[in-house]
Amino acid sequence: MRICFFANMSAHANWREMFDKVEFYRVDIRILKELGHEVVLAGSPTSLDWKADLYYCWWWGHSPFPLLAGKLRRKPVVVTGAFDYSTCRNEIPGLCYLDRPLWQKLVLKTSLRLADRNLFISMSEYDEVTSNLAVRNPVYATLAVDTAYYSPASQVSEPSDYFFTVTWTSRTNAIRKGLVPSIEAFARIAKDHPQIRFVIAGKHGDYLPQLQALAQRLGVAEQVQFIGMISDEEKRDHYRRCLAYVQPTLYEGFGHAIGEALACGARVITSPRGAVPEVAGEFAHWVQPDSPQEIAAAMEQVLTTPVDEKEGMARHRWISEKYSIDARRQALKAILDTLV
Repeated sequence: MRICFFANMSAHANWREMFDKVEFYRVDIRILKELGHEVVLAGSPTSLDWKADLYYCWWWGHSPFPLLAGKLRRKPVVVTGAFDYSTCRNEIPGLCYLDRPLWQKLVLKTSLRLADRNLFISMSEYDEVTSNLAVRNPVYATLAVDTAYYSPASQVSEPSDYFFTVTWTSRTNAIRKGLVPSIEAFARIAKDHPQIRFVIAGKHGDYLPQLQALAQRLGVAEQVQFIGMISDEEKRDHYRRCLAYVQPTLYEGFGHAIGEALACGARVITSPRGAVPEVAGEFAHWVQPDSPQEIAAAMEQVLTTPVDEKEGMARHRWISEKYSIDARRQALKAILDTLV
């Protein structure tokens, strides 16, 4: 079957690169090809494939273009992604569905009604969206973590001296991922542990100067390191070596980085918001995302608790059993088989 894989990335000069760089795009493309399908990539409306047997779209907000092509050609359309019905209403107004302008709500509601399959990546979003909106053929199929790649190190590394997180430092993303309370929490414990660091990886955004100024005011500018974009290999190495992965998030449609960190055996400090409890299970230090006190207490607990290799392997097994590529492959195969 010929599948047009669509995500509207017209703003990117080279959108083909994004399909390879963004993990959840890359995994789904890999799975569709492994299932024996021909996959044609489309990153703009003008690149839509008008010979496709099926349209596979990431994000309901991007779906009008493949839905139009699918309806005109009488070909099925699958739409997937994170939906975010109601979260962050107080913290980031305008982000969730309930805060969107009427025309955007109409686009999203129409997409939910017209898609041949609406594929939700977490059970929390499946339950919330289907309870509040009319959804045609809703399906749950969790995202996948490549647990063959993201796995604990084969050899025990030297004791770590840093906490780690990955996020784009745009204003909205920095707020959503809890960077400000994380830096404030780190400053609290750094007074008693001057040797530790907080390493923040990810694309530099418009909020980076404010974050750097915050670290400066709190006296930890030398210990809070913004290292920018890193490779997958570097990211995996940090997951394996860090004291803990820190992401007290306000919302996650899935929580891919949290799953990757756990798969590498890392301890994780995060918050029970969105789909994170599904992904982390019992393997997280839970904190309220707006509480530097709780985040600092979790960091202190990590610092005073020796690393346990067996616990690291248990975290990897949890992700392997619940969120493997094979599980996602089976789910996508079942969905596509019903549409052939």
